[in-house]
Amino acid sequence: MEELKIIYDLITSVWKLVKKYGCSRLTDEQWESFVEDGKRDREIYHGKGEMFDLFYRGMFSVVQDYYIQKNSKG
Repeated sequence: MEELKIIYDLITSVWKLVKKYGCSRLTDEQWESFVEDGKRDREIYHGKGEMFDLFYRGMFSVVQDYYIQKNSKG
């Protein structure tokens, strides 16, 4: 049950980043803030074990790619 809670928290953390930064192109300042928020959250899951660290990095990477694609269009 503990693993399920950690996974729920992890997914919620990534969702909160998307909610905070929206679905628009990010300015340089917003991008840096987004990356810092991601690093802060990653430390939480890194401390929970390698499996959760990899899970978080994978999900965060997908969101990073989303914003990179957003910023490259236009």
